[in-house]
Amino acid sequence: MEPASQLLLRNRSLFQGPALVIGAPEDGVVGELGQGSGSVTFDYGAWQRQGGEQSNWYWGYDQVPGDWRDVIVYMPKARSELAMRLVFAAAAVTQDGSLWLVGGKNEGVASGGKAFRSRFPDASKVDSARHCQLWSTCLGANEGVGGFNLKDWFSHWSLTLGGQHLELYGLPGIFSDGRLDAGTRMLLETFEVPPEGPVLDFACGSGVIGSWLLHRWPELKVDLSDTQWQAITCVRRLFADVTHARILPGDGLSAARGPYGTIVTNPPFHQGVKTDRAVTERFLRDVRRHLRPGGELRLVANSFLPYPQLIREALGEVETLADNGQYRVYRAFRAK
Repeated sequence: MEPASQLLLRNRSLFQGPALVIGAPEDGVVGELGQGSGSVTFDYGAWQRQGGEQSNWYWGYDQVPGDWRDVIVYMPKARSELAMRLVFAAAAVTQDGSLWLVGGKNEGVASGGKAFRSRFPDASKVDSARHCQLWSTCLGANEGVGGFNLKDWFSHWSLTLGGQHLELYGLPGIFSDGRLDAGTRMLLETFEVPPEGPVLDFACGSGVIGSWLLHRWPELKVDLSDTQWQAITCVRRLFADVTHARILPGDGLSAARGPYGTIVTNPPFHQGVKTDRAVTERFLRDVRRHLRPGGELRLVANSFLPYPQLIREALGEVETLADNGQYRVYRAFRAK
């Protein structure tokens, strides 16, 4: 069990009833908080593993019931996401309930505690141990907390690349919110002719890759897949009126509806504050069966990541299309 969860549980006598936990790890902490406790996760895979619609876990904020006596917020990686979690927590707790913030120092809980007290002036640090902190406040002691409206948290940004102008949406916690990631830029610049369709934009984030391909070649059919709730929420809004773009929430390639002529991706390699290649390594083990014979995988990654060997094991010969020292774009084909 993670240190932050251990700190939380040693203070569970302070909780008034079933708790809602926002951003809980899959370490059993929710079950230890008592019958009726629930969790909001932003990872589709975690939601499925915990039982999906038949469980007390919720994927994102859409279907979460209100009126919890205790709402516990785990520190997220993005500080902007912490602000959204705190506002949602305040809207979900009862008027006489308590709000909690827990996290590790390496996750930024010290500055998170300051943000917590700035939003809720009556907040105080309850406990600290194992490089973690636990903060708390009573909702009734804070005036003017307000409600939660997801529309308030969308950002809108635009970019122009290769003559294509894109209008995009973001939410706190989404990858590269409000800017074009340098690796994604280099990946898109390698497309000189239309890719074979249908195309899967895997780990699509805010939908930059899929949107750019559709703007340049409108006849393409593109699927966009991601496990993160913020990403899927943004691309659903972005492609609401586009009939030949399908949005597929899923864990890894579980939602893929191929076989595809091309799979293109700038895959993640971080989970929280830790470097974690597990998602991409699993993707590369599975990618062959989701490509047509002759189908192409095109992937950008930091140059230090050991993906060429994994791609070679999955598909065969690997070609480097671009390399600027920091990023490399790889291409490989499923044998015909």
